[in-house]
Amino acid sequence: MPTSWGSLVSFPLSCGFQLIVACSRLLLLFGTRPHCCFSIGEVDLVPTMEEYAELLQLDRAFSETPVIPIRGPRSNRCLEKYLGLTTAVLRPEIARPEETWRKANISLDLLTKYFSRSAFPAKLARDFIVGKKGWKKFRINAFKIAFAGIFLFPTSAGRIDLGVIPIVFSEGRSIIPAILCETVRSLSHCRRQGEGVPMFCTQLLQLWFCSHLRHFYRLQTPYHFERHTVSQTVDIALPFTGNSRDWASYLLDLPLGEWSWKVTWGPAVWKPWTHCALFDGVPLPGVWGCTGYYPSLALRQFGGVQYPPRLGDLDAVTFDYIPSEDMWRLLSRVEVIWEGRLSEVVLIEDGSPGDSSVASDFVEWREGWTPFFTLRPTVRPGTSHSLVSRSLRVSASTGQPERVTVLERELEEAQTELLSLRLARAV
Repeated sequence: MPTSWGSLVSFPLSCGFQLIVACSRLLLLFGTRPHCCFSIGEVDLVPTMEEYAELLQLDRAFSETPVIPIRGPRSNRCLEKYLGLTTAVLRPEIARPEETWRKANISLDLLTKYFSRSAFPAKLARDFIVGKKGWKKFRINAFKIAFAGIFLFPTSAGRIDLGVIPIVFSEGRSIIPAILCETVRSLSHCRRQGEGVPMFCTQLLQLWFCSHLRHFYRLQTPYHFERHTVSQTVDIALPFTGNSRDWASYLLDLPLGEWSWKVTWGPAVWKPWTHCALFDGVPLPGVWGCTGYYPSLALRQFGGVQYPPRLGDLDAVTFDYIPSEDMWRLLSRVEVIWEGRLSEVVLIEDGSPGDSSVASDFVEWREGWTPFFTLRPTVRPGTSHSLVSRSLRVSASTGQPERVTVLERELEEAQTELLSLRLARAV
């Protein structure tokens, strides 16, 4: 429990605003919106719920169901229960209180005022419903709300979206799907727009990403990445700081041997979820919306044989939380889908050669990415397409009759080119 909460208000900025911008630009270059994974050359990595749970050191992340919104007012009327403050104090502090599903929020200053000191603020006793009684419990609750709103689900500096409250206080339910959901949604939004700073826990995604680089885990533990050991192993800018173009080029030049499909800090045997019985992926209900992704793209990350992934239509589970009968119907379907989660991993026997981790039909599938799936950056500025291996290029379909497909592909390429130009200008 911090003695002063002043640092929390600028936590993302204290890690370096340029770091977050550079990290987001770098990951956006490699992010693939249709498949929700990162493709760097021939390496495909998918942030998974299991890996996120290990990084956060959560013991029972997947024996529970995710937090799924319920009908009724969201969380702005629950502050009295969790903070013990009177309505007279809370009501003026809630921005957009009528927006029960559209980002009602409070400032971190409110929590700092009442809960940052180690002792009960006797001068403010009138502002509490029952005075000092239960203040220590309320202080812990306040820290949970602040941590979730500033670190895990940030919206703007110093503001805490009250949508995090049901996530934080839903006993017996996992927060990992919500974290991963908002990561995917934010990256997808920024990629569509061609710019912007993703609003999610960038540091957690960066930690996950670095854990798949061999030179990181050779010299350090998974939960402690010291900067000086990183600088000793890479003779350019540190990860996601400084020049992100240099890091993009560096990552593209890394041979496959420098990547670790399976991180060494995980359990000996992973039991990941690969899909659901009624859905080819896994739906992820978040704080402000829902989306889905394909963990079957990550079989190698769990020491399994990589087969062509199960790919369906994510549109069925991709929507914003805007109260309506359609939203509640979709959420009910998501809950039913989630209950049918399955695991389909064929583990590799010890002593098997490394190339046995990839099935032959996966190699064929990987060489024939559909036009919707564009590997970025497949070509660096100034590089001829003819110099890029076929495995790093999208197979252009000459017989595609649908005009929509052609337009979507052209739009994707134009957005990526725009992002590259903006990146070059920023550097």
